[in-house]
Amino acid sequence: MPQLPKRYLLLSSFIVCLLGQSCLISKYKHPSQCHRVVITKQAVTPILKETNALKFKTSIDVLKNHLSGIVIVKQTDSVSTHIIFVTELGMKMFDFEWKNKVMNPVYVFEPLNKPALINALLANFKYMFLLDVFDTHAGLCSNKNIKTYYVLEGYKHRYIVADTLGRIYSQNVFNKNKKSCFINYTFVPETGSYTTINCIQFGLVKIRTELNLIE
Repeated sequence: MPQLPKRYLLLSSFIVCLLGQSCLISKYKHPSQCHRVVITKQAVTPILKETNALKFKTSIDVLKNHLSGIVIVKQTDSVSTHIIFVTELGMKMFDFEWKNKVMNPVYVFEPLNKPALINALLANFKYMFLLDVFDTHAGLCSNKNIKTYYVLEGYKHRYIVADTLGRIYSQNVFNKNKKSCFINYTFVPETGSYTTINCIQFGLVKIRTELNLIE
């Protein structure tokens, strides 16, 4: 059997990838049987506990660098939440503050202080911890097994997938028609907490983040 030219094989692979991506976007871009709801903490199990600080063993792969340490998430007052990443050697890498529905950098270690990178990290941690989700309007598409909440943020289409008890499985974020972020969660019913969160940031700034809850 004659071998296909290498260029043809590469082109075929590229077309298959495009088709797969189109199907994935189409699956999310056109949800059916949706109705408008307000997302509440009674409907969706939150990540953060209002009275406790949470600690996560953390690894972040970014700009060909691997960073590991601990992320501390704590509510400092009634309107402010801080997300602090400290390396294993005790060096603070960043401190982000969520306040008045806006995430801002309070401190960033200078080698990381690049606008595109910081904007991506700010968005990812906001999404991972559901800081902007509650008391917002969304489309709800549900069946007997899962619920999908659809939130439109300008050009960004965001899909939060949960089970019927409101425990989140995953999030998909599209910027226009391109997937920009994927997050998945592991929830443990016995402890009532999310023990693992994995986030992949696509695009020009590629970031992989893994959070493992420290009990």
